[in-house]
Amino acid sequence: MRNLILLFIFISSPIFVFAQKLEEVKIDPTSNILVKHTSWEKFTQGGDFNSYFRISQVDSSCFFDIRIILADRKAFDIKSGQNLTFTLANAETVTLTCFNSKASCQGCGAVTLAGSQVPGVEVSYGLDKDQLMKLRYNVLLTKEQYEKHKKKVIEHIKIDISSGSIEHDLSEFSFLQIRKAIKLVKK
Repeated sequence: MRNLILLFIFISSPIFVFAQKLEEVKIDPTSNILVKHTSWEKFTQGGDFNSYFRISQVDSSCFFDIRIILADRKAFDIKSGQNLTFTLANAETVTLTCFNSKASCQGCGAVTLAGSQVPGVEVSYGLDKDQLMKLRYNVLLTKEQYEKHKKKVIEHIKIDISSGSIEHDLSEFSFLQIRKAIKLVKK
């Protein structure tokens, strides 16, 4: 019996550890505006940067929030108007624009204790309905492209920063996390 219980805990633990969820759902009492945030989830690791993301909704507007720590651990900033570009499996791009400038600060890119002593930044990019749909699932894929990229519709990300840009190939896990977060917010 004890072994059966341990086996159940072992099998179900990844479900609980990697579960994307709505972290906050509230109506602001002053403005009567709906606010939703998903939990922060690991987005990229390795390469030029480490990052976490979440999807937020304020009233009817959606945002892609990202926390970034550069691998070289230098201070940096992202200015208003700079882009975050997703490259999809059919080579189409989805470009989001940063709407407020942010300079890195110690611990700002961290979600956990790791990274809390290095410069990082948290920025938000606006998402319109068309961009949400393309990131959730790309209906413009041909049948061959769909078969080749069933679960990995978003392949690459490029983020403009003040000193140039940072890029990373996305894993299937990252794409699935984006899809889950959008689905949670748009219920």
